[in-house]
Amino acid sequence: MNDRSPTGADGGTVENGMDDHLTQAPHLRWGIIGTGGIASAFADAIAEHGSTVANVASRAEERAAAFVDRRGLEARHGPIDALVADRPDVVYVGSTHTNHLQDALACLQAGIPVLCEKPLTPDLATTDRMIEAAQEAGVFLMEGMWMRFQPSWMLLESLIADGRIGPIRTILADFGILANDDPGRRWFDPAQAGGSLLDVGIYPVTFAQLLAGPPVEILATNTRTHTGVDAQYAITMKHDNDVLSLLGSSFVSDTTLTATVSGPLGRLHLTSPFHHSSRVEHWKRGELLGSWEVDYEGSGYAFEVAEVELCLAAGLTESPRHPLADTRAVMRTLDVLRR
Repeated sequence: MNDRSPTGADGGTVENGMDDHLTQAPHLRWGIIGTGGIASAFADAIAEHGSTVANVASRAEERAAAFVDRRGLEARHGPIDALVADRPDVVYVGSTHTNHLQDALACLQAGIPVLCEKPLTPDLATTDRMIEAAQEAGVFLMEGMWMRFQPSWMLLESLIADGRIGPIRTILADFGILANDDPGRRWFDPAQAGGSLLDVGIYPVTFAQLLAGPPVEILATNTRTHTGVDAQYAITMKHDNDVLSLLGSSFVSDTTLTATVSGPLGRLHLTSPFHHSSRVEHWKRGELLGSWEVDYEGSGYAFEVAEVELCLAAGLTESPRHPLADTRAVMRTLDVLRR
């Protein structure tokens, strides 16, 4: 993280410390399973990184064909078994939560590395099935938690390590969007593991646990939609060393999408949207002590592409920056919250 360390107490612009990370990564042939918005964003990121989308697969072959045509890709398209047979270097699984396990297993059991969009699956039991399959096959697997690879996250870690706020005492984070309430769409559909917690609540929960560790106590409440999935959550967690996190997720409120980490020497604030923020601020008692702009271009997903490709070049079966143990720990918390 040395290349991301703040340069002065008053802040300034922090150049994209991931540039070397991006340029050092090799360029591979990617397959994409899924044709929704997240798959589109990831296809852009693969191109930004200089790699190639070689295959696109969907359960509806016409959607895969339309995806390739719409984006002007020189890629094969068709069913998932055809993608597996063509053996791309690595596959991004961007289908719905409830299809992640089946789609990832098809690749892992064929020896193809997988980056699977968060959450890996809707619950810990099926997450463990995916992880066990990857480990049995000796194949790379990583959860697509792109927040952890953002320059703003690296900067936040550096500022905390530098002692800017002293020991962490309180963490605040919320993620709310106004989601389409059509019961046929996945956000509000119980059959597709809908609800705010799995879709957007995973960000603040992950944020808190990466900084303070898994919770030792959890208090939470929620409201429900007309389809029965959670509309919003209010979560309080106690971590080791008496750290408290206050977290929220919502599909019915336009919330701040910010995060703050506080200690006795002040607080570090990530401006909206906190999961790929462009500025980190240091405040104490209403005074702005420092502000750091994060300067980078393009999609934040490109950092995730680079991480996967560097891990594969090194022969790793999981990312040292985002290990599967961290994914499991968050999934365990989400299971408790949903119960």
